[in-house]
Amino acid sequence: MKLLMSVITLIVSITLTSAASAQTYGAPASPKAGDLSTIVCSQTVESLCAQLLYKTDVTASTEGQFQVLIQGFDGAPLQNFKVDLWMNMGHHGHGSSPVDIVENANGVYLVTNAWFVMPGQWNVRIDFNLNGQAQHLEIPVWVSK
Repeated sequence: MKLLMSVITLIVSITLTSAASAQTYGAPASPKAGDLSTIVCSQTVESLCAQLLYKTDVTASTEGQFQVLIQGFDGAPLQNFKVDLWMNMGHHGHGSSPVDIVENANGVYLVTNAWFVMPGQWNVRIDFNLNGQAQHLEIPVWVSK
């Protein structure tokens, strides 16, 4: 019985240590206000790229706000601009309710009412038309609790 209790105590200790290590070292931190995302570029239009500037900390429990910065185009107006929040969950996906978008300048859009409703890997999907050509860019965002 003592041996069994020692083994159980050891297993619980290892499990708790592993969980703490994963929380600390395994998953990336959520973006904070003022952070910039990675830059993602189009595969069809040379030098057409997008990046996010986070206006608020990103969490699974609060409204997110960020700017979408579209770079590397000739100044032609972007048409039908749309942003979706999307989480791939293996065999299906999970999106968030529609976000609010305000164009601050050509190529700079403020996105509010962005709810990443659960922790994990999300994608900010950006769709628009440029010179009559449909564009689709996805920027990964890690969301923690």
